[in-house]
Amino acid sequence: MIRALCGRGPEWALVAAAFTVLAATAAVWLAWDRRPPEWDHANHLERAVVCARDMARGDARAILERSSFYPPLVPCAAGLAYRLWPSDVAAAQAVLLAFLGLGMAAAYVLGRQVAGGAEGVVAALVFGSAPFTIFSSLRFQLDLPLASMVALAIALLLRTEAFERRSWSLAFGVVLGLGMLTKPPFAAYVLPVLTLVLARMRTRRALVTALLAGLVGGVLALPWYGPRLLGMAPQVAARSFRQAAESGHTEPLTATALTFYPRWFVPQFGLVATFLFVVGAAVAAARRQGLMLVGVLTPLAVLTMIQNKNLRYTLPLSPFVAVLAGVGFGALRGRPRAFALVALVAGAVLQLSATAFAVPSVPMLPGLGVPLLLGSPPTRDDWRHRDILALVAQDSRGDAATVSVVPNDNFFSVSNFRYYGVRQGLPLRWARGWDGEPVGVDYMILKTGAQGPVWTAERPRRIAERLAADASLARVYPVIGEWTLPDGSTATLRARRLEPGVVTAPTSLARAAERAVRRRLAEVARDVEGLEVRIVHGDSIRRGRLERIEIVAGAATVGELWRRNAALLRVHDLRIVFEDVLVNPWSLETTGRLDPLDARQVRLQQATIRAADFVQFLRDLKDFRQAGVELLDGALAFVFRQPGPDVSGRVRIRPSAERPFELGFEGVRLGGVPVPGIVLDWVVRGYDPTLRLASRLPVPVEIGRVVIARDAIRISPSR
Repeated sequence: MIRALCGRGPEWALVAAAFTVLAATAAVWLAWDRRPPEWDHANHLERAVVCARDMARGDARAILERSSFYPPLVPCAAGLAYRLWPSDVAAAQAVLLAFLGLGMAAAYVLGRQVAGGAEGVVAALVFGSAPFTIFSSLRFQLDLPLASMVALAIALLLRTEAFERRSWSLAFGVVLGLGMLTKPPFAAYVLPVLTLVLARMRTRRALVTALLAGLVGGVLALPWYGPRLLGMAPQVAARSFRQAAESGHTEPLTATALTFYPRWFVPQFGLVATFLFVVGAAVAAARRQGLMLVGVLTPLAVLTMIQNKNLRYTLPLSPFVAVLAGVGFGALRGRPRAFALVALVAGAVLQLSATAFAVPSVPMLPGLGVPLLLGSPPTRDDWRHRDILALVAQDSRGDAATVSVVPNDNFFSVSNFRYYGVRQGLPLRWARGWDGEPVGVDYMILKTGAQGPVWTAERPRRIAERLAADASLARVYPVIGEWTLPDGSTATLRARRLEPGVVTAPTSLARAAERAVRRRLAEVARDVEGLEVRIVHGDSIRRGRLERIEIVAGAATVGELWRRNAALLRVHDLRIVFEDVLVNPWSLETTGRLDPLDARQVRLQQATIRAADFVQFLRDLKDFRQAGVELLDGALAFVFRQPGPDVSGRVRIRPSAERPFELGFEGVRLGGVPVPGIVLDWVVRGYDPTLRLASRLPVPVEIGRVVIARDAIRISPSR
């Protein structure tokens, strides 16, 4: 039937018609749906809003520095559309649909190159109507754009004819760079096919052209990847294994892990597409047409061996699956072919309706324990984010404040609150649920009922129990607003209140505070010698305000003693000053317990750390176990041993106005090769903990003047 429509014009018209139906359905869904963006969805929308503001200021450096893992292409494309369109959600959705259209067009071209025009139309339809593609087209994530860029890259790669055609090769180089700016895993999906094409090169001209294409891609991607080059691999490894284990994913070689993607193949790509894919894979294998097979199987094998499993990671395989489905369709003849065409179109309509609107409801696949597809009907539920933010803004009178969002529910987490706050331009700092004490927290947002994934639910549960059991803490953070949420739970907003204070005499409170400080020091210090605690206060101590707390010790072993196997550091001649401290006055009065709430500044005025103690401390830190450090006069000599070239050099500690201290690197070598100053920041960025330290500290910390000698590191009051 499709082949009867002669010429490429009708084929393109069929592809365009399919895309129009998909885009119109997404527009209807978006117009109806009111759910908050979830987790990464909210993070990417927030990035789009921020990028729009960066572009308005012409701040290219901020655009390149915003994220440590996600490149800027897709969020900033949405940000550009947002500047032209009043709705950031609609602008982001328009960008997402543009990538969907690009992916369908590329799948058609790729299918036509591999098998023929009819097969290309089938490939485009399979790509666009796959259940998980539809599901992803309704959420502003990077995986659908990544799949489309993979499809475009492979289509252009085949056009190069093993890099004999220079114009197409340079176009491939451009897409190579843009694909890497879409998401880092782009290379993993393109590299297997690229390797086979490179192996087919036969001339020097092709080699030169391939190098030019790689150079073009590198030039485009380098401004973003350069500063992150050495830190990217550890991040990928952490997300693939350590964070996956923390999230409850099973070990890679278990039966559950090995069968995860095969079990979800039908819900991800569709029942009819799966049948055609199997036929097409067999035909391609018989004909020894291995490019598409390699494009599917190699990344799939890698993803299967990674502990972190998610259907988003196999979405970029869609172009290869779609083309092989087209090959399978092309291999059919007569009635089977006609039946397959009818089933494919009917299946596409069913998948679109059932995924976007849950009509009709779909059954579970027998024996696999997974649904036929993932339904995602729109909802008008109001999760009250705007009402809660309005009350925070009203209560804070528009001043800067820190808000702790305790739950991690997909519709009620710090991610979507932060996104809404950024979009509204509120001067709020956002934090997750707090550990220990709510230091620096002005407002808390909590909810009853579901708290999010099981591996994150312990902290919200612990905080709720603490507020229920600790009357003093609940008094400091009274509830100022309550809302009923769509899941039947209750959201509460608590604000820090220290008025009117307690009635105990200030001198009695000060003595209680001094005793409490000594007791609490046991949480962070042991083997303390010559301890002195000095508290400066006025009548405001009744409202929890202390002008200064000064702690002096001749020697102490410090560290997070409540943690198992914590790294400990022996320090001598120690003096720490806490300025303008807030504590809970009711817990101090009733139980003699010091519960810190805030401080204007913490100053480490004086300390001596002996060389042997410092080296042992670094050996006990997980991130420094492969590092060697030696104290020199004025600097630290370091060697970071790692897979690949080691990094060595010297580092000096300098004062900083924005963070506790700043590291100055010099004489840096990568694998023994001196690193030029122009790229020095790219190499050392991943080894500088101070870049992350300031953002994680609940209160500002200042360190005195640091002097490094061969026998010790000494901190003195003068900066």
